[in-house]
Amino acid sequence: MGWFKRDKEGITTSTKEKRETPEGLWEKCSNCKTIFSSDDLEKNFYVCDRCNDHERIGSKEYFKVLFDDGKYKELDAKLKAGDPLKFEDTKKYVDRVKASQKKTGLVDAIRTGKGKIDGEDIVIAAMDFAFIGGSMGSVMGEKIARAIDLAIKSKCPFMIISKSGGARMMEAGLSLMQMAKVS
Repeated sequence: MGWFKRDKEGITTSTKEKRETPEGLWEKCSNCKTIFSSDDLEKNFYVCDRCNDHERIGSKEYFKVLFDDGKYKELDAKLKAGDPLKFEDTKKYVDRVKASQKKTGLVDAIRTGKGKIDGEDIVIAAMDFAFIGGSMGSVMGEKIARAIDLAIKSKCPFMIISKSGGARMMEAGLSLMQMAKVS
């Protein structure tokens, strides 16, 4: 019997005995390819401890990291896009939005919330690139404008985390108007 020599050839575990690895337990560094448990990566604020690469994260993760104890009140959580232009290219716009909602668990490409950082009130808007490339449509513009208004009314800072692919083409001029609205 050798230490580095297999006694039996092939896989000896029967199909019935094999277990599926649950999704989301492991993450791989996008730079050095080191594998981490999801918990370890989260504890290190999504920074690889081998090469210092910062992993991409979404609004949920940003809010967990930024707000004290990850506690915040989500703003306008149910605000969702309509389709006034009845846009269709390779897919109907409403179908594209539904697919993105199912894939990401988000209602639109931005999440807004109010909470505290170091005990001080703050309003944060964080874009999510995973939802149609973080594109700005009517909903994003409205949520940003409402979040800014709340920050002004509450006399607290406003922070925006911008990760956008630009204006949402499927909303044409309506999405372009959002740029002026939030400025």
